[in-house]
Amino acid sequence: MTGIEFRILGPVEILYNGRKQDPTTPQQRCVLAMLLLDLDHVVPAGRLVSALWAAAPPAAARNSIRVYVTKLRKLIAADPAVELVTVGEGWRLSCDAERVDLYRFRDLVGRARSGAAAEAGGLLREGLALWQGPALADVSGHRLTGAVIEGLENERLAATEDRIASDLRADAHRDVVSELLVLVAEHPLRERLAQLLMAALHGCGRTAEGLEVFHRMRKRLVDELGIEPSAALRGEHQRLLGAAG
Repeated sequence: MTGIEFRILGPVEILYNGRKQDPTTPQQRCVLAMLLLDLDHVVPAGRLVSALWAAAPPAAARNSIRVYVTKLRKLIAADPAVELVTVGEGWRLSCDAERVDLYRFRDLVGRARSGAAAEAGGLLREGLALWQGPALADVSGHRLTGAVIEGLENERLAATEDRIASDLRADAHRDVVSELLVLVAEHPLRERLAQLLMAALHGCGRTAEGLEVFHRMRKRLVDELGIEPSAALRGEHQRLLGAAG
């Protein structure tokens, strides 16, 4: 793609014709990230101040925001297809969503989920390849990052689960077991990962290990959350029991 591109699935970056020309301070990157997360919508100055300084903004906070916006405008000025305009007491960044990695990722995942199963794996791999690390990796410490990053990382994990499910449909059970073992250890209460691991182990002829995954997950759910496994996880358990019997 020619012209300006934006990345937030990893460090916050601006590219012009493939060359980086990134914001130089964490504050500028935070402002840019907020504008990109609300692409084509006005982001009020008050929200930017709160994201940058929480409950103790400096007296000149709004003036500082204006300075950051001015510097961002200079970074994108070479591309008339990208606009950063003042609207009342806020700013709006406008461009084609294809210029932002987050929206390309969401488009690819959406197409994978709504299209033909045979094409899903490739679309999901293409979308997941856009990630260059943890979302908003270099703006941590600002109020923006907590819930927003958690939400974006959940999108990534859900897409990864979909991609693994696609691999299982293609009988690539052995290819995903190691990955699933790591993911289940990282997300010990995530039932879909346990279900996928059970299916992968069963597909490798390791049904007894798959059943043990269920028992460990059920114990964690009961002990830590006071709930029983979901219908989907119980159904996978019954499938493996039937195969084992």
